[in-house]
Amino acid sequence: MSLIVLPLILLLAGGWLAGWGIRRRHAQPAVPDGWRRVVGTVIEVGDGDARPPRIQYRAPDGRRLRVPGPSATPLAVGDEVAVLLDPADYTRARLELTTLEGARVVRLLIASGAVLLVIGALGAVVLL
Repeated sequence: MSLIVLPLILLLAGGWLAGWGIRRRHAQPAVPDGWRRVVGTVIEVGDGDARPPRIQYRAPDGRRLRVPGPSATPLAVGDEVAVLLDPADYTRARLELTTLEGARVVRLLIASGAVLLVIGALGAVVLL
């Protein structure tokens, strides 16, 4: 196998990662327009595998609703977290924490892809 294949693989992988990150970034804004922010309380931490944490929040119409929390984020019963609510349907909710984590992952994809693109381009220049 020729040594020039490695920079090409890096270029392809970097382009794919960066493109995927950019598409994900445009597909879902950090906070959807018009969604309301309310405070939720962790009522159950789950077991980390089969059962995720559960967060209870009060909708503007007074109903107490629940939303699953992220298993990877350490939460304790009684912790308060920000919950984002769809104004058209208060049962559609997500944690602001999860939204922020998703944005970080997208930034990481774009940055990793850019680094691979640069390394691949430099490798191609050196080997050609």
